[in-house]
Amino acid sequence: MLLWLAEHDGADPDEAAEVLTREEATWLWVDTAAAVVDHGESDLLVRHLESAVQGTVPALLDEVRAVGHPRTVQVLVALAAAHPDPALAKALRRAAFQVHTGGV
Repeated sequence: MLLWLAEHDGADPDEAAEVLTREEATWLWVDTAAAVVDHGESDLLVRHLESAVQGTVPALLDEVRAVGHPRTVQVLVALAAAHPDPALAKALRRAAFQVHTGGV
């Protein structure tokens, strides 16, 4: 999809990741994670967490909470259930609760 967007916008396909704004990339990350959740691929979901452009989980969580994707809570809860690190799972659950309640 990114390659198509790059070509459509006249950009170099090698720079496809630069076609999206940071907010769009975060939205796409959540959307892709939601598709992974639908297929029940826990290991792939954990690997998807590592593919985020933000570089750190706290930065990702800040942006994911702000992006407003309708499946954010579901993705965060599924990630918390799948992730082997208890501290990270707790942070994911906390972020899901904050999104659910509208908190910060």
